[in-house]
Amino acid sequence: MNIDEQTEKAFTQLGKHIQILRENKNITLDELSKTTGIRKNYLKKIEDGLAYGVLVEKHLLKIARTLKISMQELFDFDVSLHIF
Repeated sequence: MNIDEQTEKAFTQLGKHIQILRENKNITLDELSKTTGIRKNYLKKIEDGLAYGVLVEKHLLKIARTLKISMQELFDFDVSLHIF
């Protein structure tokens, strides 16, 4: 899938934000995988910003529910900041 640079940056930052939220709640990738039913390797791709589009969108509600946060909190990060 070809995506533009801005979209790629947003997915990368979203993934990093998910990783930070997960780690702050002391939830491992294994635990998140078991709770959401999403494969661990795919969750890792999401956190690394390497998964895009509809499949990611499909899993975000499951991730938010498992982390016990709202969808608003899931997207509450500044896309203009560089995380790296």
